[in-house]
Amino acid sequence: MSQRKWNSMKRWSTKDLYTLTPPADGRPGDAILTFTDRYSVFDFGVMPDEIPGKGRATCAMAVKSFGLLHDAGIPTHFLEQVSDNAIRVKLLDIDLEGRRARTGPGGMIPLQVVYRNALPRESSVHRRVAAGRLDAALVPDRREPGSPWLAETMVEFTTKFEETDRFVTRTEAAAVGRIEDEDIAAIVKRAQQLAALLTAHCASTGMQLVDGKAEFGFDETGTPIVIDHAGTPDENRFYYDGVPVCKELLRHLHPGLREVVQSCVRDGLPRANWPRPEPLARTTIAAVSEVYAALTDVWTTPGDPARRRLTAAVREFTDATGARLEERTGL
Repeated sequence: MSQRKWNSMKRWSTKDLYTLTPPADGRPGDAILTFTDRYSVFDFGVMPDEIPGKGRATCAMAVKSFGLLHDAGIPTHFLEQVSDNAIRVKLLDIDLEGRRARTGPGGMIPLQVVYRNALPRESSVHRRVAAGRLDAALVPDRREPGSPWLAETMVEFTTKFEETDRFVTRTEAAAVGRIEDEDIAAIVKRAQQLAALLTAHCASTGMQLVDGKAEFGFDETGTPIVIDHAGTPDENRFYYDGVPVCKELLRHLHPGLREVVQSCVRDGLPRANWPRPEPLARTTIAAVSEVYAALTDVWTTPGDPARRRLTAAVREFTDATGARLEERTGL
């Protein structure tokens, strides 16, 4: 069976998507989604290094999470796992050119949905409220005064296929996604259900789910479904023993890169001309690789041995990098 790369994927994605059968006439197609060892942070794009085993780890956690969603009655595009780092999925149509006035059945909604259980020190909510880009009245109350944990899950929307993602209001999200207000309400409800499910699984593993993001589309009947993947450290901020165990560790290794990206975007500098980050040290790459492997154990086969491995992996990471996570992160 011939495969061809789906050209509408972001060229700086850390996953590869190959079309088996293209979507047509409001019906999803069929594709293989491969999780690679590439990584990206701060919307920069693919970084110079690869993390050995990251693709296998992320795939295993995603498959476990798809199983949890299936058991909870939350529909997704997942069909089956086809290798240790690839899955077969329903392929939705991506209308980047705005050919249709509305995203309909079989279509991907060009939005990312962010769900938040807590506001850790590194959360963008603090910066956006301080800068006046987010109305503080839209932030839910805390469970207790002074606590980072929210009394209810906060849901926000960002763009998906712009040069860099930006937060949008729900009204703007409906326009960007070319969907109706009732679709936004349904997606918010589904994101809250997803967050509750992953929160419960996190609790069973000894971790805490701080926040995450999801993507949605419509199946052939027009029902919203979860697409891309869920329940991995690439789109969720997991905390364990007071420190983040997720892509936040990789962000920590590139201080100042967020500001570089923001400056390049503000100045209109073409992405090809952005300055390249320095490669990571070999010991750092090995330490991050072990964190991903240990996280997979905790997520898929929770228990004391898995937790001990994760504890040791975090210690190895801090020893190898000299990272002082508490200076930038924390609950």
